[in-house]
Amino acid sequence: MKSLKYHIKPNEFEKLPVDWKRIFKRKAPLFVEIGFGNGEFLIYLAKEYTDVNIVGFELSLTSFVKAQKKLYDEGIENVKLVMVDGRFGLRELFKDDSVKKIFVNFPCPWSKKSHEDRRITAGDFVETLASVLEMNGELEFVTDDERYAYEVHELLSRSGFFDVDPIYINPDRKVRTRYERKWMEDGRTIRLIRAKKIRNASVKRLTWEESTVHVKIEGLNEGKIPSLKGKVYKGKNDRVFVIKEVFKDFEGRSYYMKIISSDKGFNQHYNLILEKKRKFWVLKIDSTCQPYRTPAVKWSLYKIKEELSNRTFSYLER
Repeated sequence: MKSLKYHIKPNEFEKLPVDWKRIFKRKAPLFVEIGFGNGEFLIYLAKEYTDVNIVGFELSLTSFVKAQKKLYDEGIENVKLVMVDGRFGLRELFKDDSVKKIFVNFPCPWSKKSHEDRRITAGDFVETLASVLEMNGELEFVTDDERYAYEVHELLSRSGFFDVDPIYINPDRKVRTRYERKWMEDGRTIRLIRAKKIRNASVKRLTWEESTVHVKIEGLNEGKIPSLKGKVYKGKNDRVFVIKEVFKDFEGRSYYMKIISSDKGFNQHYNLILEKKRKFWVLKIDSTCQPYRTPAVKWSLYKIKEELSNRTFSYLER
């Protein structure tokens, strides 16, 4: 259980971006690794740069647990881990000009044309890099996929935000990840891209505005509640949510709704609770599974309020 001290949950914070000085209890430069796997490279960074605070992103629960145990066994104190998509986390959890170095080791290239929006470099990733990195801050991007390496190199070069070195072939790195060692043994060529920020960019954050956690509903049509199950709502800016299930409690004073929402491909699962008061109802986010307060999450509250009270609210136009 002690190894859980590395795991932080920014979705439960009152406001974003994260105050990393408070989290680490010291002021220090920030390094970020996106997709840390079993934590080998992360531990190397922590030992090599003891005067740096390091944040790691990973989506695999198995890798996350293994990395926490390794960090604890090694006595590492300058690392925190977040279980969220690295593209989202980098954009939403850091202020502009706040990160010194970002490492991306062997991301999935998602080679098929139909999967290109899943690549880490898709969407506003380059603008996010140029926003959160300090001036002259660096990105190190490593891949064994030749096509992907040249695509990323061109993307960074033509953006105008970075000074990009020529691609390094089979770079001599002080530590190699498990995948890197395996693929080099198989005779694959490793390519490293190093880019230095030379110009600022601006990127829109989805979660920095005031959070909405509940709405009051007057004149609610209770008979309409069960019919919400299975409904899909699509809004502006690729904003979507689905009401997967609707349950009523035994006392008949509350309903529970299982929701899946998406903001430009960033998906979240969470529950909403609809509670009956004396003269009105309250729809709120279940505190046991708090999502990041993205536009789709906030919209789900107002859209359901609209559906159940037969009224239109201005938030829907934002």
